[in-house]
Amino acid sequence: MTMLGLAMLVQPVASLAKEKEPKPVELNETELAALQKREIPAGVDVVFRSSISALQEMSYVNINASKDAGTITAETDAKSKLVYNIFWGFGKKKLTQLASVFVEPISPTLTRMSIKLQTVEAKARMGSSYSDGKPVVFAEPYNAFYTEFEKALSVRMAEAAAAVAPVAVVPADEAAATAAAIPAEPTP
Repeated sequence: MTMLGLAMLVQPVASLAKEKEPKPVELNETELAALQKREIPAGVDVVFRSSISALQEMSYVNINASKDAGTITAETDAKSKLVYNIFWGFGKKKLTQLASVFVEPISPTLTRMSIKLQTVEAKARMGSSYSDGKPVVFAEPYNAFYTEFEKALSVRMAEAAAAVAPVAVVPADEAAATAAAIPAEPTP
């Protein structure tokens, strides 16, 4: 077998290895709206703090929260790249992901939470800058947020349940009577 024949046999295998993973399926508006909103069977305080914790676990930075308004905004950290365009010259380009969470109470034990994710590309050229934002229309980033959120929520719910659980307190006179009833030394 010649080198040409071997190369022809190896080429189809190499081209299969170069195939990329399939693109994630884009959600339609109804599916996206359903994924962005949830009703959580917990108080607004617990849901608010769990949302912030989930964003921190997902490496979001610059987290701004207003408990009174029920809003949380955060962005991912991104490095900017120096780019060159023949018409505009040198400039910078930066891609970040923004998250906006809205938390509102429905009742003392039920809270509605809405999250919107957006990818923003910021560009700066010749002294001016602008940014283009696109909503994230794939399920994976939302599911990742909800996974982290559920972890944080379960920890906070367990802490709240432990704080509410009654602690058995033995009155002082019962403790003294019990101590007096136990002999200090065995009698022969």
